[in-house]
This record gives sequence, structure tokens and C-alpha cells, in this order.
Amino acid sequence: MKKSLLSKQVIQNFFEGKTTRMQNILIREWLENPANRELYFQWLDEWETENPQFTPDVDRAYERSLLTVQESGSAQANGPVKWTMLRDRLLVFKWAAAASVALILGAYLLSDYWLYKQYETGFGEIRTVVLPDSSRVTLNANSVLTIPRFRFGSGSREVRLEGEAEFAVKHLPDHRRFIVRTPDKLEVRVLGTEFIVYSRKRGSKVVLSQGSVQLRSLHELEARPMLMKPGDVATMSTQGKLTLRHSESLSAHQAWKQRRFMFENTSVSEIAYQVSEHFGVNVVVADSALARRTIGGTFNASDPANVLKALSDVLNARITRSPANGDDGAETFVLDSSQ
Repeated sequence: MKKSLLSKQVIQNFFEGKTTRMQNILIREWLENPANRELYFQWLDEWETENPQFTPDVDRAYERSLLTVQESGSAQANGPVKWTMLRDRLLVFKWAAAASVALILGAYLLSDYWLYKQYETGFGEIRTVVLPDSSRVTLNANSVLTIPRFRFGSGSREVRLEGEAEFAVKHLPDHRRFIVRTPDKLEVRVLGTEFIVYSRKRGSKVVLSQGSVQLRSLHELEARPMLMKPGDVATMSTQGKLTLRHSESLSAHQAWKQRRFMFENTSVSEIAYQVSEHFGVNVVVADSALARRTIGGTFNASDPANVLKALSDVLNARITRSPANGDDGAETFVLDSSQ
């Protein structure tokens, strides 16, 4: 949403119940960004300071009305006094109605914010968080974990993940299940175990290190659960089909926790995709023959330029770097054959 469409004045109009339906939709989209929510509450605090709620002094108003009646005569003053009191009441009702509209709409627009808490990582960032039930989650770059804000552990232990994370789930005395859901309708159920969940645009993946995991693809109404054992890797396609591989080497799937890329006979096109996904840059492999080549090895994942420089040295390829100038505001790296 363009900043010009959401000025401070528009938000203040929203607090007063003066915004249109389209503006309310734009505000809801704008509030999906956590940084904008902080600005929202800052402007709300300023607006409430400038517009304190009206608190009538009933006793003083009553004495003033009696004094007005005595001085002007009851017959002459009845009309003006009644009109003044009616006007004041209408003003109070107007402000109360505006405040109620703002409160109701605000609660609707921020319902997810009040009910759920989010942990996020930017491009190139890795973050470990400890949940209220003592489970530990390590988020890979460009990922979002959403959990219930209230009673997590004593109530629901259901979370949502967009991106990639390693979970070390705490087993509770009441055997309460821990459930991970992804945007593409993958459901992961566990009691206490360690596993990695990956979920991005091209599909989802679960890597099991310890314990046991039960998977379901919710694309089917009566989906049969799939059980995983340590060393298993399960993938789900964009069509919702689950595939299970046994006795896999897990090192390559776990290398990101040490800020490394580990490739095992991996195509250059796949490597370019992973670098783009992790750092938020555009990596273009200009030569189709180069894109099909495969390599193995471990690369430091602290900076995209360093990864691609090492990759170009191994491949004897040429790399060109262009500054950010597109709509996505990302740098572009082009890999091409050196000939």
C-alpha cells in the first residue's frame, strides 16, 4: 500500500469513525506489517491525548440549568434550555458513536495481532526463540512463526510456519500434542521431538532428527496420516502429494543452523534458488548448460556475494553484480560461462 494513501490524517479519521469502507480495507492491509502497527498505536496515543473523552459534570450542569430558568423565566427559557441540553447530548452521542466505531473496527482489524504473536526473521537472519511451554524454535532466514498469544502450552500448542525452522518440542506431562501448520495445508503432529519444517512457494518438507512425527496433507478431506522415523525426509508437492524417503543424510538439511550451505550433487539452478531465498537477492544463471551442472561442498552463508564468488571459482564461471533497481528492490547476480 502506498504511503500517500495512508497519512496520519487518514488514521485519525479512522479513530473518529470518518473513514470509508475502501479506506478501512487499506488500513487492514497496512496493519499486516508489524512496523505499521507500532505507528498505529503511536498515532492512537497522540489522538487520545488531543481528544480526551468527554466526562460530563452532572451536578454542575443541573445547577446551571436551574439558574438559567430562574433568570429567564420558565416559559421563555424552556425552549432554549431544552435545545442546549439536546445539542450537548447529541455531541456526546456523536463522540461516543465515533469512538465505538473506531473501537469495533480496530478490534476487527487487529484481531490477529491481539490473539497471535509472531516471531520473524529477515533475509540472512537466524533467530532462536523459547516458547512458553519451553519448546525451542530456531528460525531460518525469511521466516515467520505465529503462536497463540494467550495460554500457549496450558491450552493450544498449535503454531503456523511460513519459511523454515527447526523445532525442539518439549514433551508435557499431559501428553499434549504440538501441531505445526503451513500455508499449503501440511499438518505436523508431535509429542516431543526434534525436526525441521520447510514451507515456501515450491512446497513443504519435514526432516526428522529425533522422536516420531505424524504428517497429514489437508488437501484431502480424509487424509491418512504418514508416520516418520528418525532419518526420514518427507516432502509435499504444491499439489499436496506426500513423498517419504528413509535413511537420508540430514547434514545438508541442517547446515543452515551453522550459517552454511551444504550441497550434495546439487544443480547450479537449485543453488541459485536457495541463495535467492535466503538472502532476498536475484540470482540468474544465464547459461542453461551451466544451470544443469551439479556440485558438492560446503559454503559459508554469511553473505550472498561471497557464496556466489566461491561458486563461480569452483565452476570457472563469470559473475556480474548489479545494484538494486527493480520493483523488488533487490540486487541481481548473473552467473555465466567464462568463455
